[in-house]
Amino acid sequence: MDELFADPELSMSICVGCGLCCDGTLLSHLAVSDESDLGMPLWAMGVELIAVAEPPVIELPCPAVDHGICTIHHLHRPRACSQFECSLSQAVLDGEIEPTAARAAIARTLEVRAEVGAGSRPRSDLDQLLDRHFRGSICE
Repeated sequence: MDELFADPELSMSICVGCGLCCDGTLLSHLAVSDESDLGMPLWAMGVELIAVAEPPVIELPCPAVDHGICTIHHLHRPRACSQFECSLSQAVLDGEIEPTAARAAIARTLEVRAEVGAGSRPRSDLDQLLDRHFRGSICE
């Protein structure tokens, strides 16, 4: 992941290479305004709009995320994608936490997620990290 941050413009962004909001770890669904908000790239990937929800949603993980990177970031992506900011990312933007520390929190969360997936840790350990770093208002 370090090579992603060699570019000075990306060094402040912790979103590139994270993808926890896109891969189904942090969120299970993404709200969209309507079919046009979904966009052609996601339609082409076979994403289906769940119109019975209000607002309509798509189920995550998003097929456009690959190793924490949105492959359609430069194309049409739902408005919610460009507007969403997890609490960890917001803390970096607000200068409350350094990007290096934020990336360490992301790495730790990914490790715990893998351990939960392997059955060696309880899901509650992952939920605690998600609540503390990504859903909460204070990041430690």
